[in-house]
Amino acid sequence: MIEQSLLAALSGVRLHLFHPHTQGMRAFCTSLTQLGCHVRHDWPIPASLPPEADLAIIAVDRHQQASVAPLFRHYRSVQTPVLALADCHDGQLFPLLLTLEPDAISAREADPFSLIIQIVARLHAAQEQQTLRDRLHKQQQARARQDSLAQAKGVLMQTFGLDESGAYGFMRKEAMNTRSSLEFTAERVLNSLQK
Repeated sequence: MIEQSLLAALSGVRLHLFHPHTQGMRAFCTSLTQLGCHVRHDWPIPASLPPEADLAIIAVDRHQQASVAPLFRHYRSVQTPVLALADCHDGQLFPLLLTLEPDAISAREADPFSLIIQIVARLHAAQEQQTLRDRLHKQQQARARQDSLAQAKGVLMQTFGLDESGAYGFMRKEAMNTRSSLEFTAERVLNSLQK
């Protein structure tokens, strides 16, 4: 049952891994590929910006700040979650990790299963955040349409001495006559009266 849910969660996921090529990391990439991930493994960190990914995993070392900082900025700008792999015993990494602002941090030598769980958790959190962003955007658009309708009604009421239902009826009739939406009609009313 756990394997099925992991397969479903990781199938088709584009993962970009920046970590030294070790036998353990090669085995980890092979495991992810078997679970359906599309894994790209780079080391050293390339100078050019990487292609799109659903999740990035970046090994962080305090001597690499100049090379990892642009990666973190890039992924943050395109809203791709980043999991940082860091040596948990190196206290000097703490300020760097605070500056980089990864979405999650895991031990650099973490076992593959815990890394896979971290990946699934970050992907799930990113999907929830995108859903919330989409919902907020729709609510903002609906609010803007409502504000536009209210403004147009107010302008019609003030300009022509109509009551609220009369102004609304005027816009509905105009929308039906021009075969356009009520929101478009409200924008036309506002634009025509501003000229």
